[in-house]
Amino acid sequence: MKSILDFIEKINREMGIVLPKKWQVLPKKEIAQRFLQGINQYFFQTYKGIGVTDFHGEEVQYFSEFHKFWESNNRIILNCTINQRKAEIAAKCLNEAFAKYGSNIFKVTMETCGLLPKAIAQVRLFTANQDFREPPENQFGKYLDDPGRFDETQIAEDPEDFLRFLGMTRLSQTDKRLDFARNTARFLCEKRMSAFQIAEFCEFNALKIREMLVNTPNIGYGLKKANMFVRDMVELRVWPDLLNFDGIDVASDVNTMKLALRTGILQTEIPLLSSFLDIFCHQYSYLDEMSAKAWRMVWEKWKNLNAKSAPSSPCLMDFLLYRIGREYCKDNLFQYKCMNGHLFYFFRARVSKCRECKSSAIPVMHFLPCQVSADNLPREEGALLLPDSNLLREFDGICIFENVCEPKNEVFKLLDPPKSISIKGKTSWISAYSDKDRGGGGMMS
Repeated sequence: MKSILDFIEKINREMGIVLPKKWQVLPKKEIAQRFLQGINQYFFQTYKGIGVTDFHGEEVQYFSEFHKFWESNNRIILNCTINQRKAEIAAKCLNEAFAKYGSNIFKVTMETCGLLPKAIAQVRLFTANQDFREPPENQFGKYLDDPGRFDETQIAEDPEDFLRFLGMTRLSQTDKRLDFARNTARFLCEKRMSAFQIAEFCEFNALKIREMLVNTPNIGYGLKKANMFVRDMVELRVWPDLLNFDGIDVASDVNTMKLALRTGILQTEIPLLSSFLDIFCHQYSYLDEMSAKAWRMVWEKWKNLNAKSAPSSPCLMDFLLYRIGREYCKDNLFQYKCMNGHLFYFFRARVSKCRECKSSAIPVMHFLPCQVSADNLPREEGALLLPDSNLLREFDGICIFENVCEPKNEVFKLLDPPKSISIKGKTSWISAYSDKDRGGGGMMS
């Protein structure tokens, strides 16, 4: 009980409200009951007449009083800013990486199995809008198995069969995936065109292509997926010469947002809130938008520094940034200590023996790989003990953004990106509503 009372005192103290010495005039149990009930009502309960908000053209009832407040004030409270100095350092780092490693480090690595541009566009349109929590089977290879399965009329008639063919029915949020497949197919059927013909329909204008995808309801293409799709179509030489391609942004996701925060290019006045308080993903959307602007600023500074090495669009930095966020900014490096006092590092917490004396060893701390000298990273015959495909190995353990983040500095902040909870689906905010005075409600697995 004391911890609740301490928490109440702490909140008031931080707001500058001094409670009288004898503020606990009620029994401790009753204070806790009133406090928790009040928090629950404000953050997680709705009621008749609370009002509605617009979500993608649909009226949705407010989740709680906090939902109304957070919708109007999340940007003011977080106050995201772009650090110009950090952006300039990042631009220099990218320019130096280009000079040292060449343009290949920026290229999208996809095995298209020799498919023609028309087939590549069709496959990518129906797969780029789906979320993959784990690496899927090569979708271009699936086209070789049965090209007819990617025909829009067939998918519109039986989207479940299409997802089963791709091996996606075992993944979560099946209802959403079915909608995306079905509605994307119907979109092509209504326009009487293939995915490849989208560019011609939009006058080969990258911004018009993105706008059309984003504004077509319920096909799974928000800004992130639309940016990524257009980028891939240019990178894979499907539509190599689009107008306004420089208007396409980095396809912001948790990895590129994480990198923007940890480098300090993107800054917020307070640490990000838990997704449980980010009702309907307002914080996520804001960070997504600002992360794209931050990386565009880096790209613009790179262009000013060296127009010859800078890519033709910010989105062409995307794949490299994504890989750094996924493979470098991952705290999977463990420091071990053995019975004889030896200290060593290893990726993952699965080692049981000291690499020097073979005595028992246990993990004592974990780090980002960039927080430790590259010479101390686990190696065998000089090579890092990682797959060849890992960017950490390709750069020999040294992050190209080390001069931006300064991860070995004591003031380095290991900031995490925002998380998103599904707005619609079986486990979503829509299913989490709780009416005032009824109790219960919330998320479920």
